[in-house]
Amino acid sequence: MKKIIIIMILLPGLMLSSCSRLSYVERQNGTEMVSHPHIRVRILNADNIEIDGEGTYRLNCFMADSTSKGYYSVTPLKLTFSGKDLTLSESNGLVLDRGLLKVYVSSKSRGSHIILNGRKFRGMMEIWTADEGIEVINVLNIEDYLKGVLPPEMGRLEEDAFEALKAQSVAARTYAYSRIAYNSEKNHDLVNDIMDQVYIGTKGEYNLANKAIEETRGEILTYNGEAVIAYYHSTCGGFTEEAANVWDQGNNSYLRSIDDSDYCEWSKFHDWEMTWNAKELASYLRDYLHGKRGFNDKSLVITDIEVVERFPSGRIANLKVLTDHGEFLFFKDQIRWAFRRPERPDLILPSSHFEIQLWQDSDGSLSEITATGKGYGHGVGMCQTGAIGRARLGQDYRQILKTYYYDADISKAY
Repeated sequence: MKKIIIIMILLPGLMLSSCSRLSYVERQNGTEMVSHPHIRVRILNADNIEIDGEGTYRLNCFMADSTSKGYYSVTPLKLTFSGKDLTLSESNGLVLDRGLLKVYVSSKSRGSHIILNGRKFRGMMEIWTADEGIEVINVLNIEDYLKGVLPPEMGRLEEDAFEALKAQSVAARTYAYSRIAYNSEKNHDLVNDIMDQVYIGTKGEYNLANKAIEETRGEILTYNGEAVIAYYHSTCGGFTEEAANVWDQGNNSYLRSIDDSDYCEWSKFHDWEMTWNAKELASYLRDYLHGKRGFNDKSLVITDIEVVERFPSGRIANLKVLTDHGEFLFFKDQIRWAFRRPERPDLILPSSHFEIQLWQDSDGSLSEITATGKGYGHGVGMCQTGAIGRARLGQDYRQILKTYYYDADISKAY
């Protein structure tokens, strides 16, 4: 029979024992909670998950009756949502425990990774029951968190863009730092997608990005002694935007609209064009109006689209859509969420900076709508492709940051 290492708690000490496998895991009663690093990132909601580790890993399981149990394992385990609590089982289906409300997962060896559904993560995992199923929170040091943010946010860059990676490190660290206090009442500080920052664990890590993180360790952007809201986006398309022109919030003096034309025009997202069938776009708008404004009619026919007002940057401030059910106005960034992309309703429009062209059938009815636009993202704060362009032309990360976050200071948080 295959031999594996099982770790057992005996009185105050640990005994390492090599023995024939009766079960993949060994239970430990009365386990204490592990300590929490700096940042808590929600990475998954699901009905079931598979957890594993590099070598031995530990599970601290908390029950509805306030008792706790501990397990060590060297092989994959499965957690399944039963509708109100969690069931822990081996990969072969053998049930180890039921009635779990939350589970903490950590590696026994320093530097080893936790593996969730085949993906490696630094730090530890908190697994909670939620209304919609299992909620997984990755808890880790902010500096380690950034190693999973820079690759998906900036891509794999070469040495000539190193200063842009450093600028991104400071901006992403600042954003994460500011969310800790903002979300103090939740069980997480951030989510792992575009609603906050894209985070993918260890996948895609590379040395140059990690070096940029290390060389700016602890640095954040501040204004009047407080961490700023360090928004950033892929491509501004020529001009960045003031925050108040995107969302319903006041302007921050450090987030100004600037001319970035000479630096981001190389981006493949600088210019774009999309064409909708009129019925397709009408269905997207109908769905948006139903969800946001209570529009309940099953059909909607677009008869005309007019740009009512633009901001100085070129982005649309007010868009009017005329239909067989009257006029509907869409403002600022909500335009991107209402229109969606042709044949990809799961994706929002690249930007709100575009021109509209309408095409009609022989009977005068609207047949197609074409949007010719610039930029990718909301346009507020640092333009990532602009930062890369500036780095390639010799600007250092401090110059880059002071350009996009005008009145902000670069401070040492730790």
